Amino acid sequence: MKTSTAFCLTLTALWLAAIPTVSLASTPQSETPAAAAPAMDCGRISVFDVAPRNKDIYRARLLEIDGSLAGPTSSRSFRVSAGRHTLKVAELIDDYEFNDVQLRLRGQGRDLSKTLEVDVAPDTTYSLGAQFIEKGSISDKSYWNPVIYQQNPAPCK
Repeated sequence: MKTSTAFCLTLTALWLAAIPTVSLASTPQSETPAAAAPAMDCGRISVFDVAPRNKDIYRARLLEIDGSLAGPTSSRSFRVSAGRHTLKVAELIDDYEFNDVQLRLRGQGRDLSKTLEVDVAPDTTYSLGAQFIEKGSISDKSYWNPVIYQQNPAPCK
């Protein structure tokens, strides 16, 4: 065991010795690391489920931001630059709001997503939800709308 540990340490030392060193003091201004550049203004879109059910607002899933995948489905907060963004949203309304026929229609693989335009202010978190419209139809997607139901100031780093 001692031989393999010593061998690994020797290989690590050789590998580290082969890495070229860079002195930031002599680096031209155009090659400074990104961390030294000023941070861009940003905000966040949150899908954390605190939607007010008393206002018929339910969970939502953020699918895309400006035509690109939003990120892992397990994410609850998405960092975006300040400015106007187009969100593609899917509803996650609780099944008990629907009758059997409506549930079948929802489950037939239709694209029931909708888009929402949001003007994101710097250092602001926007809570995204799906507002249920009881009289709406599933066939024309009028049974729900994506909404920003809350916005809070929060530093975006």
